[in-house]
Amino acid sequence: MRRLIVVSALVVLFYLPAARAQEVETPKAELFGGYSYGGSGTHGWNVSVAGNVNSWFGLVADFNGFRTRLREQDSDEKIRSYSYLFGPQFSLRRSRAVRPFVHALFGGARTRNTVTEAGQNFVFTDTTFAMALGGGLDVRVNDAVAIRVIQANYLRTGFFGETQNKGRISAGLVIRFGKK
Repeated sequence: MRRLIVVSALVVLFYLPAARAQEVETPKAELFGGYSYGGSGTHGWNVSVAGNVNSWFGLVADFNGFRTRLREQDSDEKIRSYSYLFGPQFSLRRSRAVRPFVHALFGGARTRNTVTEAGQNFVFTDTTFAMALGGGLDVRVNDAVAIRVIQANYLRTGFFGETQNKGRISAGLVIRFGKK
């Protein structure tokens, strides 16, 4: 155990100067698009645009949509929900290979629930305040492309007067534009 700690400390000591010596470029903007999972059979998409003010701070516009279908013996319910969120994002750009980030996003969400019971369709819609707190990890492919390995968020909405606390996990492709 002691050897492992010493070897780990030496690796970190040798790695830090090399990591600082690397010139890590910051793109002016980043466009993300990918798959998103919201739990309980909820599948969808996630798109965001980030404008980087400097190497560690950016502003993000995040949009996502989910679709769920709940079937029971006498009813069928289709739920579509969308969110549009905006806020700051903080990135750690110490390595060219990986970029972890965290963000706090605020905005709105809309849902449309269509319920079919006994041959009758009932439609319910609502729009509410929404927020997402979370972060993720991008892995560089080249100067223009990265893979968002994971983006995990706590998503809070308030549809139909009830608070919903959910998780949202996304993954996909990041396209980088320009250089700061």
